[in-house]
Amino acid sequence: MQPPLLPRDMHEHPAIAGSQAQSVPSSSGRSTSAQPAADWICVASARNVLVVDDNDRHLDIISTILTSVGNDVETCGSGAEALRRLDTRRYDVVVLDLVMPEVNGLVVAQQMRHLTLNKTTPVVVCTANMTIARRQLVDMPGIAAIIAKPIDTANLVLTVARAPVRERERRSDQARI
Repeated sequence: MQPPLLPRDMHEHPAIAGSQAQSVPSSSGRSTSAQPAADWICVASARNVLVVDDNDRHLDIISTILTSVGNDVETCGSGAEALRRLDTRRYDVVVLDLVMPEVNGLVVAQQMRHLTLNKTTPVVVCTANMTIARRQLVDMPGIAAIIAKPIDTANLVLTVARAPVRERERRSDQARI
């Protein structure tokens, strides 16, 4: 029995793209495959993501993971740079390191709530210290999730895909229908 057809396979095998995909049932009745969980995320939900981390290696890893499943990813290496970008462009999700020099992730998350373009953008916080992060972020608006470092690929992809869809801000001259 062949493995199920994934969205990425449709481009490689257009002749079979229209045919019925088969799945391999497991004992639980769910489909199984040797493919990583990231392959099962539909690229139709691609998001415009800003990744903020002071560690270049972490930026590369997170960016590669999110780009590989169809997200449009921008990276920046400091909290101050993140605030400048958040003030000039809309993002669907911000993936934010909590511990950074100068302007840390907590300050970025607080300050972005005062910016016009990204005041309702959900934030996914990445941290090595979950206990402190939970304590600091318990009542902060806009925090969609807190994920642990080292980053689990499937968890990151699913968390970004499931982050709430940011409500579009309505201009004052727009009528509500």
